[in-house]
Amino acid sequence: MRKTMMLLLLLVLVLAAVFAWQRMRAQAPAAKVAIGNTIENVRLTDLSSNPLSLYDFKGHAAVAIIFVSTRCPVSNAYNERMAALAREYGARGVQFIGINANRNEPPQEASQHAREKGLNFLIVKDPGNRVADYLGASVTPEVYLLDAHWVLRYHGRIDDSQEPSGIRSQDARAALEAVLAGQPVSSPRTKAFGCTIKRV
Repeated sequence: MRKTMMLLLLLVLVLAAVFAWQRMRAQAPAAKVAIGNTIENVRLTDLSSNPLSLYDFKGHAAVAIIFVSTRCPVSNAYNERMAALAREYGARGVQFIGINANRNEPPQEASQHAREKGLNFLIVKDPGNRVADYLGASVTPEVYLLDAHWVLRYHGRIDDSQEPSGIRSQDARAALEAVLAGQPVSSPRTKAFGCTIKRV
C-alpha cells in the first residue's frame, strides 16, 4: 500500500513538472524591442519557403505586422476586419504582413486559409518563433505597427471586442491614422487577446 502511494505521488510530481515545463515553453519571452525603438531587420519565410526580411519592404509609409492563426477562433473572428484594414490602408502606403508563428499550422494550411478567408495581404511563416520571440508576441491576433523608419509605434489589439457589435475602441485604426499623420499614437500599447501562439 505504501509503495503504491509513493508511486502515485511520484507520478503526480512528474506530471506537475511536465505541465509546468510545457506552460513555460508556451509563454512568450520578454520582448527585445519597446515602443519608440527601432526594430531590427528580422528574417521571415514566405509560404513557398523563400526567405524574406523586414527591410525588403522599405519605402512604405508604415508596416503593420499581425500575428495570425488558421485555427484560432479569435483570429478567425477578425479575418474580415484584418482584410478590410489591409485594403484601406494598403491603398495609403501601409504594408501589411500576417505572421503565422504556430508550429502546428504548416505553410500549405496557411496559404489555403488565406485564400478561403480573403486575407488579401502577405502571409508568412516564422520558423522557430524567432520573430515572435523577438517581439514578445503571445497571442493571435496581435498587432505591431512600425513607421517608415522601422520604429515601433503601436503594439496591441486590433480593437476591443471580438464581436463587431461590441466594438468601442478601434485601437489599430487609430494608431494607423496617427502614424500616417506623423503624430504620436495616443495609446501606443493595448492588451492583445486571443489564442496563445503554439511555439516550438
